[in-house]
Amino acid sequence: MKAGSIAAIDIGDSLYGGIHVPTHDILSAIAEDFGFGTLDIVRLRGRKSKSGAPLTQSLIVLEKTNVDKISVAGVDIQGCDISHKWDMFKESLPHLQHPYSKRNWGNALHSVCSYQGKMKPALAFKLVEAFSKVGDRILDPFSGSGTIPFEAALNGRKSFGMDIGLLATSLSNAKMKRPSRAKVTEIIDSLEEYIASSQPSKKSIKDATEVKFNKTIPEYFHENTFKEIICARDFFIKNHDAQSADWALVMSCMLHILHGNRPYALSRISHPITPYAPSGDFVYKKLIEKLWVKVNKSLDTEVGDSFVPGNCYQADILVQWPEEIQDLDAIITSPPFFDSTKFYMTNWMRYWFCGWTRNDFDTQPKSFVEVIQKKSFDAYDFIFSQCHERLKFGGYAVFHLGHSDKCNMADSLKPYAEKYFSVVDIFTESVEHCEKHGIADKGGVTGHQYLVLRK
Repeated sequence: MKAGSIAAIDIGDSLYGGIHVPTHDILSAIAEDFGFGTLDIVRLRGRKSKSGAPLTQSLIVLEKTNVDKISVAGVDIQGCDISHKWDMFKESLPHLQHPYSKRNWGNALHSVCSYQGKMKPALAFKLVEAFSKVGDRILDPFSGSGTIPFEAALNGRKSFGMDIGLLATSLSNAKMKRPSRAKVTEIIDSLEEYIASSQPSKKSIKDATEVKFNKTIPEYFHENTFKEIICARDFFIKNHDAQSADWALVMSCMLHILHGNRPYALSRISHPITPYAPSGDFVYKKLIEKLWVKVNKSLDTEVGDSFVPGNCYQADILVQWPEEIQDLDAIITSPPFFDSTKFYMTNWMRYWFCGWTRNDFDTQPKSFVEVIQKKSFDAYDFIFSQCHERLKFGGYAVFHLGHSDKCNMADSLKPYAEKYFSVVDIFTESVEHCEKHGIADKGGVTGHQYLVLRK
């Protein structure tokens, strides 16, 4: 077949000796060895085995690739220079190819806490792979939930992150650092003792009744569960250290179980990413019991021998960056998209647990780039100047941006970037493939852009 030709195979999975055989995944992997990339695996219909077990009939869509595409689909492309790797990325969009296109691709710690706006781990991995090599020093100054620096750490890079929020800093360090089971146990034991011996503070009760967006916070929980959550909030406000691997993990797991639509959640039935108005019965759920389930699952997750611990700093990107962040080989980041929904509102209950009061929801966002850039992109002049100061000569800075009918972010930021960098490329990718995770309003983003800069 010629390069670019398409092959479609209608195939079903099966049971052999009581063991499920995912024939479509096996054929997809074999096809890669013979020069084919998997464009898609489409579920055609459901069916059943003779024993009544559920099976599926799928269509594997393959494309005959050239040599460059085969190398992109593989794991080791370190022999290529960065410009070549970037060309291959644009040509094949490897994060959309099987197996990277799978919804659950990546290390399980990526899901230590639900988080709206999180970059797909496969995209983070492919950007890290394209713009760096093992041993490099990588920074994401908009760390968020830590997807980019965690992928860098997993793949042998020294990773750094920055974020203005306690929430994001905690989530990032829960992934970028390795906790001690003994120290984590001490923290949870102390939390359990505090809950058993304390009454909720008047301040936390006041905050909980005043912070009400979809519903008031007490409406999400059984009264006994609510009391435990209030005490836990007081405990973390007094003791939490976002720079500690142990505290970061416990805090992240606690934030994850606050609300959701599955048995792990402390709330009535809601949503795991943003706390929609709850439904269902008020059922008492023990906080420590639910917390230990999530913590044990996280502690048992392996990170592999290539993992290099990193660090995320809680810092304002619009003031002088931490001195420890120097001699960077690459900066890979995804600032807030211009047309994205208000992040702090979709995560309002987790921000409340981190200590925000009702007044904070009106005042704190004024210092967020997400809000500042609605009026002007001038703040990026300082951001680009700091990137230039911390990056080695010849290093790359890659900004993953949002494109919408209202704003072409790459074109808007280009004049600021040109003061400090050579603009290597601006590339736009459609986002029709992106999932909505049950959230109706995800903003007006129509494309993802890559602003590629070099010092």
